[in-house]
Amino acid sequence: MPPSRKRKNKRRRRRGRRGKRGRFLVLVVGLALAVTAGSAGWLTCGFQGCPDPGLLGAYQPGGAPVVLDRHGEELAHLHPLEARVVSLQQLPEHVPAAFLAVEDRRFHRHRGVDWWRVAGAATRNVRAGRVRQGASTLTMQLARTLFPERVPGSQRTLHRKLLEIRVAWEIEGRYSKDEILELYLNHVYMGGGAYGVEAAARHYFDRTAEELTLEQAALLAGLLRAPSHYDPRRHPERARQRRDLALTLMQEQGRADPGDVELAREQGLTATPEPPGREAAARAPYFVEVVRSVLEEEFGESLYRSQVRIHTTLDGRLQEAAEAELTGQLDRVEAGTYGWFEGPAFDPSTTGGAQGSSHLEGAVVLMDPATGEILSLVGGRSFASSRYNRAIRARRQMGSAFKPFVFAAALEAGHVTSQPLADRPLTVSAAGSSDWSPRNYDGEFRGLVAMRQALVESLNVPTVRLSMATGLDRVSRMATAAGFSEPVPSVPASALGTASATPLEVAGAYAAFAARGQRPVAPRFVTRIEDADGVVIHETEVSEMTSVMDPRTAHVITDMLADVVDRGTGTAVRSVGYRGPAAGKTGTTQEAHDVWFVGYNSEVVGVVWMGFDHPRPILAGATGGGLAAPVWGRIMAQAYEGRDAAPAWTRPAGVVERTVDPETGKVVGDGCPSPREGAVRELFLDEYVPVTECPPREGFRERVTGFFRGLFGGSDSEDEAESGSSREEGSGEGAEWESSEPVEPGSSLERLLGAPRVPLAGAS
Repeated sequence: MPPSRKRKNKRRRRRGRRGKRGRFLVLVVGLALAVTAGSAGWLTCGFQGCPDPGLLGAYQPGGAPVVLDRHGEELAHLHPLEARVVSLQQLPEHVPAAFLAVEDRRFHRHRGVDWWRVAGAATRNVRAGRVRQGASTLTMQLARTLFPERVPGSQRTLHRKLLEIRVAWEIEGRYSKDEILELYLNHVYMGGGAYGVEAAARHYFDRTAEELTLEQAALLAGLLRAPSHYDPRRHPERARQRRDLALTLMQEQGRADPGDVELAREQGLTATPEPPGREAAARAPYFVEVVRSVLEEEFGESLYRSQVRIHTTLDGRLQEAAEAELTGQLDRVEAGTYGWFEGPAFDPSTTGGAQGSSHLEGAVVLMDPATGEILSLVGGRSFASSRYNRAIRARRQMGSAFKPFVFAAALEAGHVTSQPLADRPLTVSAAGSSDWSPRNYDGEFRGLVAMRQALVESLNVPTVRLSMATGLDRVSRMATAAGFSEPVPSVPASALGTASATPLEVAGAYAAFAARGQRPVAPRFVTRIEDADGVVIHETEVSEMTSVMDPRTAHVITDMLADVVDRGTGTAVRSVGYRGPAAGKTGTTQEAHDVWFVGYNSEVVGVVWMGFDHPRPILAGATGGGLAAPVWGRIMAQAYEGRDAAPAWTRPAGVVERTVDPETGKVVGDGCPSPREGAVRELFLDEYVPVTECPPREGFRERVTGFFRGLFGGSDSEDEAESGSSREEGSGEGAEWESSEPVEPGSSLERLLGAPRVPLAGAS
């Protein structure tokens, strides 16, 4: 190798060694600076400094989110539930013992950090491949509870965990274990806006912290992991399992006697149905509490940590109208306007118990059928008197308000609105049960009536016959698709609304009729949340829609229910002044324990319910048409005062209109002579149009025959004479029901529709 090349290589090696030494020096200096900065950060908790543990004794929960209606007008402030501070000495021993057993069993043996628990949690999380168990001690939880801005519990980062440990050590160095435990029990969040055991005892059990039993203490301790998830009111089974786990831990750790634990485990949950101790919102208090519940489910304690503005779906004008009209009608009932009232009169100075009030109550829900947005919600007569929200919690029998779903199932099974139904005595029996004979509300029978007229007049016997001919399982499936959470049994009595539902569920189900066969998957209460500067930090989506029935079916049912309002059981809607497009159905349960009216147009679905919390007759002759329908009519009259009426429904493709003969239900041909008196226009699904005929014109012979049939009780028609009194098996799917005569004579419907063109499910 030439000398010149050797010299060049030597110089290159020297430069390389100098470069490596330089990079190493930079690395060492960088590490030193990082360690120095980390040490400084550890000592000072970053640029903002460490939270001062000395402030803990003066800590008070803060934050008051503002709730607004859809027009931006203020409804309420969501203040957290504050309560007096209780000392550790005031509490029964099992209260702190329950929290220590669940949250920090080695609390008295560590200095803010339980390193054994850290190691155990790390091992379990590595094995699971995700975070399944935390390692925060009670002191670390206190640090992030009382300094949420500096130690944000929502951030799962190493920096937050180190800061949490640093603050926990500071707290442990300044306070005794008993003082830390007392601070924790007075400030920890337990759901429902309740901070501390005193507020939680009031919120869940309507008692003081000193009165908490062992099982109640265990339930509260179990809540801490996820208060909304284990809320005993919304999720009782989860709450029970979590409570029992807390009791087991107390026994295993020697913090409770095994005999006492066994007795506590055998007890049911003793949480009150509704929180008893919060100051009522000035406007729409039942709605505001639902909003609080919905947001706590999603955001938990952080809901109360900042000044946010919550925009809701509520229409303030509709809400005021609903509250005023419901209260006014309840007052009129008690005053005897509708007959002798024997129930206790409403006393605004009294407070209802945990199970509701003793006086007459009511509820109203108004919903946008296209979006699921709740426009108005009234959960009772007076929030100050009773916080029990009947609009979303009271499950009551629907009575005849359920019938439209029977008729919708029938239409989709091939039945038609002009079809004659037998309204005459019926006895239904099944193996192992007693016979049942449904009767109409007025006790009368009308012979043969058209399917439309049976719904318009809310006739019970034809409805039961129709449900059995349609298929009881088919009716049950229709109800499930409509959104009723309680299964509707496949029995004939279900056709008359023996199943129970809340007013909110009923509103959602009827939305399918108003919204062309689709209903919202879930109600919507909140549209968006803004911070103090007006920046949107959370926005909810309009509810998805799910298909319930053919849009044509929804339209035909709506057309029938419009007749209910105009000439049937719901005419009180018109008598109180509402003139816009409307369809609806009345409902009255056995012995008038409940009265309903469900009405709608293309923009609003409204439910009105009235009754006692502890079921009893309202008054003699009470009906949904007489008591509930006027409330809906007055609300809607106010809603559309000074504005255009809701758009009328447009007929969808596939629905045809024909003139039908009222006696046979068949279509009158275009070339026929003038039809007999009473011919009507009727709607049909185009694949189920009855056959066309020219009915005979009624003459002297027919009038004489009809006179003597009526005089001597003869049969009303050929079909009725054919039926006789034989016992035939009903056509409900899979049901071994029998009736005293054919439920729906197959020959009649087949002749009407022109068999074999139309298949009939369940025709005998």
